[in-house]
Amino acid sequence: MKFKRIKPALILTMLAIIVAACNQTPSADSTSSQSQPVSSSETATVANTNQGSETASDQEKASNVQSQSSTVDEAQVEELMKQFNGKKPDQVATVSVSISELLNELGITPVGVPTTNSKLPEAFDNVPRIGTSHQPDLEQIAKLQPDFILGPSSIKDSLDKVFQSASLPSAYLPADSLDELKLSMITLGRLFEKEDKAAAYLQQFNEKEAAIIEKTKGKEAPSVMILFGSAESLMFMNENTYTGSLVKKLGASNVVSDVLKLEETYIPLNMESVVAANPDVILLVAHGDPDAVAKKFEEDIKKNGAWEKLNAFKNNKLIALDNSLFGIASIIKAPEAYEELFNILYN
Repeated sequence: MKFKRIKPALILTMLAIIVAACNQTPSADSTSSQSQPVSSSETATVANTNQGSETASDQEKASNVQSQSSTVDEAQVEELMKQFNGKKPDQVATVSVSISELLNELGITPVGVPTTNSKLPEAFDNVPRIGTSHQPDLEQIAKLQPDFILGPSSIKDSLDKVFQSASLPSAYLPADSLDELKLSMITLGRLFEKEDKAAAYLQQFNEKEAAIIEKTKGKEAPSVMILFGSAESLMFMNENTYTGSLVKKLGASNVVSDVLKLEETYIPLNMESVVAANPDVILLVAHGDPDAVAKKFEEDIKKNGAWEKLNAFKNNKLIALDNSLFGIASIIKAPEAYEELFNILYN
């Protein structure tokens, strides 16, 4: 699948916006809290893949590919299950596209799904829309009377304020990184007594994941910087994000984590850090309308000679990612997203 490289003029515009965005901070709803990758602990077996390595040596890659059978942290699953008070819900609604996809793969039809421009599963075409994760339609949700409204853990605090004020029951599942999506798949499988279906899906997924990771063997892994945001502000993204987790599993080094040593999931940009990190590849994940972001870049173009000296600029590897693949965390689209990133990073 083709991916779009930003033209030199567009690159320079983007860089100007980065400078303007350096001291800006995002709203609570536009960022997520740090995601906890699925860890190897006790029970709840699922197939998992490469947890990534900072050096990305062939030996480590081979080891990660061969370690397909590991475990989800049972404590994390049990902690998530506590929200449901030991009962299987008769009906749920969700304000998350990512969670909607997980429910569909398990054969569960919610009574309400988010209002979104993203493509939802066809099985949900006639399911009522209940607003976005940032603006839930409380009146519509109340009419549907779900046992729980499922939301992403990353914005739990802001959603709780809304749902609790309306006395609407809610529960939250992690849905930022790929490992978090796997954890939530296992949790939903247990909640709805579809554990076999969840395990079967993840086994099939992990086989595809292992195949693409195997292709990185013998290739020199690049250093990568991932940017996220709108035309008004851009931020660094670390490896606990969806795109960051895919990059890590493909063996590349995320300079935000490995060079700059920044632990927050989203970090405001500053030019000194960009220059110091000097990544081989810079990836842009647009927030909102990607065309509007590109247009804003063009309007605000400014030249900055420092950027022309960066490896990513010289390598023609400053790339705007396909928003349909990387705009939301999606376990369904992850195999295609993996292929796209592999072509960008290793070709």
